[in-house]
Amino acid sequence: MSKEFIRIGGAREHNLKNLTLTIPRDKLVVITGLSGSGKSSLAFDTIYAEGQRKYVESLSAYARQFLDQMRKPDVDFIEGLSPAIAIEQRSSGSGPRSIIATTTEIYDYLRLLYAHVGQPHCPETGVPIVTQTTSDIVDKILALPPRSRVMVLAPVVRGQKGEFRDVVERLSREGFVRARVDGTLVELADGVRVRLDPKKDHTIEAVVDRLVIDEKIRVRLSDSVETALKWGEGVLLTLHQRPEDPSKTQGSKSKTDPATPHPQPSTSDTATWIETLHSNRNLSPATGKSYEPPTPKHFSFNAPAGACPVCHGLGQKMVFDEALVVPDPDKSLEQGAVLSWRRGGKRMVVYYKSILRAVAAHCNVSQETPYKDLPDDFKRILMRGSGEAEIEFNFWRAGKMSKITRPFEGVIPNLARLYHESESEFTRNRLKAFMSPQFCDACNGRRLKPEILAVTLGAGDPDPKSQIANPGPVHHGRLLAVGREGRRLFRHAAARRISGENRP
Repeated sequence: MSKEFIRIGGAREHNLKNLTLTIPRDKLVVITGLSGSGKSSLAFDTIYAEGQRKYVESLSAYARQFLDQMRKPDVDFIEGLSPAIAIEQRSSGSGPRSIIATTTEIYDYLRLLYAHVGQPHCPETGVPIVTQTTSDIVDKILALPPRSRVMVLAPVVRGQKGEFRDVVERLSREGFVRARVDGTLVELADGVRVRLDPKKDHTIEAVVDRLVIDEKIRVRLSDSVETALKWGEGVLLTLHQRPEDPSKTQGSKSKTDPATPHPQPSTSDTATWIETLHSNRNLSPATGKSYEPPTPKHFSFNAPAGACPVCHGLGQKMVFDEALVVPDPDKSLEQGAVLSWRRGGKRMVVYYKSILRAVAAHCNVSQETPYKDLPDDFKRILMRGSGEAEIEFNFWRAGKMSKITRPFEGVIPNLARLYHESESEFTRNRLKAFMSPQFCDACNGRRLKPEILAVTLGAGDPDPKSQIANPGPVHHGRLLAVGREGRRLFRHAAARRISGENRP
């Protein structure tokens, strides 16, 4: 197959007269000519028909039975042709959520590809996210050095405010003898009350079992892991201490049976224990956050499951633009340079003028100076606010002057607050005149949630250039670095998609 050209020989479809030509690849090629000269016959009925026919023939017999077989075009040969797509010659209603990939339905296949063979990563650290079965967790724990002391903990409260009396009482009723509360190991004996500050975040973990690594404890460890996963909703913690570490717990140095619980370490002793997080779900070992298993709907920016929560899948959001707030920088503040504060009722205009006067006086800036000549520091304070620095404002109230000292909010934060708090549609429409679309700062215009953007194909860390929204892993008709297994799964997923069994 030629890598640089598409060679067509002897094309006789419809009114083509034994046409032979060479078309360069990786170029934007335009076919022009008079009406009836054969433009559509060459582009759609010859090139596209042959490319689509070859792609359909590459699918399984099961998938082909759901598709209309395209006949071979009247042409001697076509070389260097990859699977092709065609956009119909019609005017389609394009909205803000429409892109080339959705119009051509390529995006449906990309969603299937990423959902089936993509490797999730932690969006914060880039660490691969893997799932584990109960047996996998047991094997990892048993891989510790022999005679290592291990505690299996089930997190029941993670970083939440409250006293959690009911949680502690429930653990005691269910037979748990010990728990780790905010890193401190406590006894759950009858009548013992654990006092927690309701205004602070707390973490409570039930101690499910304590044992010593030995080849005879697999059955007991499996039961303990299952119990911990049940109470921890798919998450458990293990604390282990290597056998060479000096023992700081109470008790003698006599031999201990592996199935016999060990004395509980003291609060200071917990620092010598190594903590490990395990989960049977998608969970980041670096941050401890768990994520849903990716499905095709998670890769759709038109679905709440995958759309960026800030821009709702649009890739951009309306924000107040300083260039629209101050459209004429040749004007001074006294002449009404801040246009958004010159519109409204008379009382509001007077109120805003007094604010501008106070801010200018605080920064020793003349209101007669054109806005473009004002210092950059003053422009920043005027538009974004003074932060924690307080400014003295003078207002006329009930016929007398009143003074208020407070930080200055800033023009743009003031407009944003008014836009979100106002229930008046007229006011909101008026403020929209000072807004312009900008890339979403949460997804950087890529429309999807961070954890979805962190799903990659092949090995390696997440790379923004290879993520699904930029715009996908298809290049010259080949799949990037997914390997033989990935290509097999993609073909299988595409067949199911075509047959209607796996509609995203």
